[in-house]
Amino acid sequence: MGMSLPIKNKAEINSIKNLYKKKNQTSELLMFMLAINTGIDLIGLLNLKVKDVKDKLYLNIKKNKVMPLNQDIRNLIKETTDGKKPKEYLFKNSQGSKFHRTTIFYAFKNICRELGLNNNYSVASWRKTFAYHYYIKYKDLSYLQWLFNQTNIKMTLKFIDVDENMNLRYRKGIKL
Repeated sequence: MGMSLPIKNKAEINSIKNLYKKKNQTSELLMFMLAINTGIDLIGLLNLKVKDVKDKLYLNIKKNKVMPLNQDIRNLIKETTDGKKPKEYLFKNSQGSKFHRTTIFYAFKNICRELGLNNNYSVASWRKTFAYHYYIKYKDLSYLQWLFNQTNIKMTLKFIDVDENMNLRYRKGIKL
């Protein structure tokens, strides 16, 4: 098993979302959407309770770290939390206990296999996908470094699978 890569191709992201919809796996879709849009890790996802997301505009992904929830996710949350109790786990198995990490891992591997997607994707790709697309949009490495508690920029670039020569970022300098 190699290193998990971010899912850089938006068409692949959409095909994963569409397959979850087609299979009527709404809570798995929500799990995927939350991860790729907020950067929350799998343990964080599995520990979420209904009250953590229902009617919320933001998701607490770690102590003092919050992420906005887009309208698509809020709609999905409404759909999946309807009739559930506030203290219930958001993602739970048929016995009512929270999903185990390996269950989610294998389920996502199967989705990728079914779509013929490259074997470098796993659940670990979810946060990296968020980080990669955030970086592409905002070029804000220091925020990602802070968010993921990484000790240096080099680590963050490796995490999002971007090989960037920071020297190329040199501007004309400043004149004080």
